[in-house]
Amino acid sequence: MATRLTTILVAVIVGATFIAGLIVGAQRDDASGPVDLIIVNGKVYPGGGADLEEAVAVRGNQILRVGSNREVKRLRRPQTVVLDAHGATVLPGLNDTRVQLTSGALTLQHLNLSPARTTDDLGTELRHYAEDKPSATWLLGRNGDAELLTAANAPARKILDGAVLDRPVLVTSEDGDVAWANSKALELAGITRKTRNPHSGIVVKDRRTGEPTGVLTDDAVELVSRLVPVPTRGEKLASLRAAIEEANRLGITSLHSVSPTPEEIELLDEIRKDGGLAVRVYASIAVPPTVSEAQVLELNKLRDEFPDDPALKLGGVTVMCPCEAPHIERAIALLDKHDWHVMVQTVNGADVHAAVNAFEQAAAANPSPARERRNRLDESLLADGEARILFGSNWPAAPLDPRDAIEDAVAAPGDLRNAIDAYTSHAAYASYDEHRKGTLARGMLADIVILSNDIFESRPEALRETAVTVTIFDGKIVYQRPAPASSND
Repeated sequence: MATRLTTILVAVIVGATFIAGLIVGAQRDDASGPVDLIIVNGKVYPGGGADLEEAVAVRGNQILRVGSNREVKRLRRPQTVVLDAHGATVLPGLNDTRVQLTSGALTLQHLNLSPARTTDDLGTELRHYAEDKPSATWLLGRNGDAELLTAANAPARKILDGAVLDRPVLVTSEDGDVAWANSKALELAGITRKTRNPHSGIVVKDRRTGEPTGVLTDDAVELVSRLVPVPTRGEKLASLRAAIEEANRLGITSLHSVSPTPEEIELLDEIRKDGGLAVRVYASIAVPPTVSEAQVLELNKLRDEFPDDPALKLGGVTVMCPCEAPHIERAIALLDKHDWHVMVQTVNGADVHAAVNAFEQAAAANPSPARERRNRLDESLLADGEARILFGSNWPAAPLDPRDAIEDAVAAPGDLRNAIDAYTSHAAYASYDEHRKGTLARGMLADIVILSNDIFESRPEALRETAVTVTIFDGKIVYQRPAPASSND
């Protein structure tokens, strides 16, 4: 009995010593070696419903520790970069789950008309833009005020001609559903008083003369926009680089690009090889509901070229509706069989019903994949019998700024954390990346955003007043808000 008791005591002592050694070793691992960056004095929301913390430490491209100011400050070394959040919110890098990246990037090269509130403003902005771009063959404006562009009897053609007469001009609303064209653009498009309206759209005409006013709606916009010259490869590369900078300015460190072309992925890969890809891109190729086996086999080859990677990967397919139920059932069954992550872009309730049924039938008919199914239906993720809400801007049809979606979703304090999770941890889960991003925790990729104030304690309207002060991607500062100009008064 005594011998047995001695054996047990020895085992307990050895076990306790081993555990203590692990703890001390972990602490030594924190304290020894370089600590590249720390953020202190923040209201740190790690994501996933976790409690608020005060500080974050980064080593290399990973989170080293999230905790109190005291815990993190002791890790500071002479070479450590220290960022003081001054009591403002610190979040995981934001992840927009629905953008058309190349399309959005190209619009950044167009004149931003969101500040224009009157026709005089619009004409002035356009005139200055034309002066700044004397070699541009077309002058394009974006984000025009929809109410301004759709005002009754708006003399669009006359207003644009007054600003620019010698080159074609096309100005579109934020969602692209309404546009103004000048006389030169209408002439190139062959639009006259005899032009018939397209199936879904209107070429607005003067009630008295029958001449086109320059206002175009819905499909009629395409009558002119299809004539805009196709950008060169160099222009697309420059636009994508500008889009990455814009995303970082808004605190976005990850994007789900829906309906990209193989060219977009190749261009992003070129930017990655040059070291300029400061966002993580999860790409989904758009396919029709009539996609064939041969087409899926070709897609499989492209997926093999861009497999799972924290920076750039192709793993999704977006089925574009409207869809007939038999077509969508066949498409989802086929794509599921080849282990594609399927998203369905629906148009109406019938599409939603058909897609849900198709997901269920595919799961019953096909073997279980190596990774669990995480099918997407517009902005929800269907997995494990539950739906996770995702947030995506649908840029360029809507602004890229995450504050728009978050502000719309927030009705109570608790909703704010849910909205942030939709832009962070849920979004990471949707691309099978929850093990490396989407939350702030030890070993996770150091994608972090620091805001200008504390959105958890401020007035609800203060979210709109909040700006990004610092964006950190892969452990490096990729955006820092310029300091306000000092006054000598």
